[in-house]
Amino acid sequence: MMKKKTLVYILILSFSHPIFSQTVIKDVNEAIELARKSNLDLQISRQTAQVQQWNVTAAKGVRLPQLKFTTAFDYNFVLPTQLIPAQFFGGREGEFRSIQFGVPFNLTAGLEGNVPLWNAGLKQEVEIAKANQKIGILQTLVLQDDLSTQVARLYFATVFTQQYITITQQNLANTDSIARIVAERKEKGLIDQLEYNRVRSTRLAIEDVLHQNEMAYQKNLNQLRLVLGDSTATVITSSPNPVSFKEKGGELPSSNEVPRLQLRAAQFSLAKEQVKKEQKLRLPTLSAYARYSEQAQRNQLNFLNFNEKWFGIGVAGLRFEAPIYSGRIRESGIARARVNAEIAQLQLDNEKRKYDSETQDLLITYNQSLNSLKINQEAYQLNEENMKLVLIKYRGGILSYDQYLNVFNEALNAQNKYLRTLADVMINGKLLEIRSSY
Repeated sequence: MMKKKTLVYILILSFSHPIFSQTVIKDVNEAIELARKSNLDLQISRQTAQVQQWNVTAAKGVRLPQLKFTTAFDYNFVLPTQLIPAQFFGGREGEFRSIQFGVPFNLTAGLEGNVPLWNAGLKQEVEIAKANQKIGILQTLVLQDDLSTQVARLYFATVFTQQYITITQQNLANTDSIARIVAERKEKGLIDQLEYNRVRSTRLAIEDVLHQNEMAYQKNLNQLRLVLGDSTATVITSSPNPVSFKEKGGELPSSNEVPRLQLRAAQFSLAKEQVKKEQKLRLPTLSAYARYSEQAQRNQLNFLNFNEKWFGIGVAGLRFEAPIYSGRIRESGIARARVNAEIAQLQLDNEKRKYDSETQDLLITYNQSLNSLKINQEAYQLNEENMKLVLIKYRGGILSYDQYLNVFNEALNAQNKYLRTLADVMINGKLLEIRSSY
């Protein structure tokens, strides 16, 4: 009865506390998909692209008719005074009379409209806004591409660090077996203190490597969580199964499909649009305008008295402007825009060369690693078998510790070469796969 009450109490406590969910990542594709949904930098980039869309709307709106309501209230605390000959008012010649003009209080209200009839610069602003919008979209794609590459590297770094931990734990277990054998032999006086100390030193070195791998694993996992935008993400580590990039049907795209090259091309197009804008600013502009307002003039603040008169003022017309001389501002603006366009062209060409070089390096590394993988895997398996044999022979007293240590060091070297080669195949293969998905 007491056990049942305890069980019920534990269940009540477990349901009374919040249960924190955890995101479990099974493979690199899930990690990339999660980053595309949750990464904060990518979300900011998408929002920035939306801002550029509104900039296009604003640029188009400037070319439409504009209408605004205006009102103004003036208090003339000192009215202007003019001296007028007194003879106009029946006075003597040579005398003057001071006359004040206006009233203290003035209220004006009206409508004002403007229509740009011809303005090549405003039209070009729309094209520039569209170019910036395209750049914003491509910047998001480039960030998404870079993020996929970063996630792939961090994911495999986390997975292979866990593989190192598993192998190091096995090495430590083997060394513990040796240490127990050595301790028994030392008690029986079969070995000296030097061999015992060497075994202990080897064990401490392997244990330190294990702690270093555990620290590296935690760092890689924390970096992966940061990039994913999920602080609860965890990776299910299993033995990676490399699949050839060619077996997946991967084909590298043409340069016209690569986001980073498309971005450079869009930046070059924007620079050319800037040149056109500077050139069109030298053209004349024509606009129509109209204003109508009514004004009330009062000696006292009684504008709500509609029996008093309001005076209307209306004007409509055309405004033609043609730049004649601007202190070489226009010429310098055109020259500056042309230089920026040339720089954008050079950046595009340079980006193409860098991309081709990076792709070739990836292919070379991937193919070389793929060729070496079977060799290193076979060597790894042979050395694992040798470790089992050398443990048996050392326990039986057939081999010395130096002989065991030689086989152990060979096994460590084979383990490291196999895992490094496998990591190169998985990472470079995934990076090529990402590039083939454009």
